[in-house]
Amino acid sequence: MTQALAAGHEVTILNRGQSGPGLFGGDVEALLADRDLELPPLTRNRHWQLVIDTSAYFPRQVRRIASWLHGRVGRYQLVSSISAYADPQAADGCDEVLGTLARLPADEPEPDTVTGANYGALKAACETAALESFGPAACLLVRPGLIVGPHDPTGRFSWWLERLRRGGDVLAPASTGTPVQWIDARDLAAWMLVQGSAGTTGAFNLTGPTDADEPQTYRSWLEALRVAANPQAQWCWADDDWAQAAGVAPWADWPLWLPEAMAGLHRSPIARAKASGLNGRPLAQTVADTLAWLDEWHAAGALPPPGPPRPRPGLAADREEALLERWRAGEGRPQQRAVSSPA
Repeated sequence: MTQALAAGHEVTILNRGQSGPGLFGGDVEALLADRDLELPPLTRNRHWQLVIDTSAYFPRQVRRIASWLHGRVGRYQLVSSISAYADPQAADGCDEVLGTLARLPADEPEPDTVTGANYGALKAACETAALESFGPAACLLVRPGLIVGPHDPTGRFSWWLERLRRGGDVLAPASTGTPVQWIDARDLAAWMLVQGSAGTTGAFNLTGPTDADEPQTYRSWLEALRVAANPQAQWCWADDDWAQAAGVAPWADWPLWLPEAMAGLHRSPIARAKASGLNGRPLAQTVADTLAWLDEWHAAGALPPPGPPRPRPGLAADREEALLERWRAGEGRPQQRAVSSPA
């Protein structure tokens, strides 16, 4: 939103007015409505050049928006997800052009709630609804990986920063080669605005980092976070299998981490997006800006808004300390490979 205003666009936002009411003051036109009910503001005889839909989780929501905007919108951008792919491992090296890689089949009947189990299938169904409702010539399907940065309501990225700031021993997965991908929300927004002006259509994976041909390893990513957030914190590298046997859940308890068997999600190709102008900022800048945002909330004696209902990410302090005690006693340490000296 900030970038659209800075670029001189005339902006209208549609929301329920429950999160951050009046966030942009009088700089934008705000329409209050619930997309799951009726949208009377959209029944006016008006036309928008571009619609950016960031909150479609059910195909019925896409179809309803399309029916209200029929004939009155130039292009439609849907924020989907890399989770829409049927096989995350198959995303490794895939061409994301529509039809070349299977997406998850839609649930029948359409569910009423979003869960971790049906999220990807619902996003894939939203893509189908967008293409059927607006037409391929008007649709841009954006498939981000993990979106991070200031104002992130999930807490997955910021949990690591908060944990490192507490300092001391920090339990982390020992696997060094597992990749990790992410994208700063501001870089995602900038790319989408450029594509809106260019009239780009089709499907694109949007993640990063963009300054290398290969994803960053999870361990080097964690180390970059430590250096930026609290260099005095100490990593305690734990064997992945041991940690999982002890109940540490990938992605949930160690945010962003996936074991090698699931790591295809972090190898999503972004060559098409880079060729069309995707340019991500350095990780250090995202870390610094996210820490500054967290500091603002802490200074106000509050916690950042939690966003949609979801389990809190990261290991609880008492669980981590119990695991650390076992680790200090010699459990769960990565086995060192013996190296034979030449005769």
